Amino acid sequence: MTWLENLLIIAGILLDVFAAMEIQGAMIANLKKRTVAVACAVVAASELVFYFGGYAICRLMAVNGYIANPVKRGEVVAVVVLVLLGLRLIAKAIKREFIQERRRDALIVLDYIRIVIVSSAYTAAAGCACGLVGTTIWQIIALILAISVLVVLGGLYTGMHFGFEKKTIAYIVGAALLWGAGAEIFLSRVIDFV
Repeated sequence: MTWLENLLIIAGILLDVFAAMEIQGAMIANLKKRTVAVACAVVAASELVFYFGGYAICRLMAVNGYIANPVKRGEVVAVVVLVLLGLRLIAKAIKREFIQERRRDALIVLDYIRIVIVSSAYTAAAGCACGLVGTTIWQIIALILAISVLVVLGGLYTGMHFGFEKKTIAYIVGAALLWGAGAEIFLSRVIDFV
């Protein structure tokens, strides 16, 4: 996959985390640097673990010959996964889940870790598709680390200053990014295969 496709995929998936952090930011009185650093580390670590878990499983299957023509099939799988992940984000935007807002003094890891882990499971699906295709590992590590920090900071500060209603926009933008990456993969490589 190209650098742009990887960027769109990682950013699209992590906008779900942005929405979770925005909700958390809307409920805290002030942010401490240590708390923000822990939140960034937790999100980045979970995204990396799940991405490379999915990547390793599918890459091993491709390398060991369990999947015939893994690159072409991986591109088809990637398009399907990206479309489904985008639909999931649109469903979350339409659902507009009600949140019982209550003010807290600090950000508590256990309050957002469940949401991050669920989002990371979808990152594993994207990692699996990338494992079939064979993606540059260092590029993905850099993208996950950088975008994780940006979405955590952006989500927390957006929530603190504007509330949590902007999460719907994050879901829609995330779906658009995932669909854009899927369309690019489909039009540049999969359409010839079909």
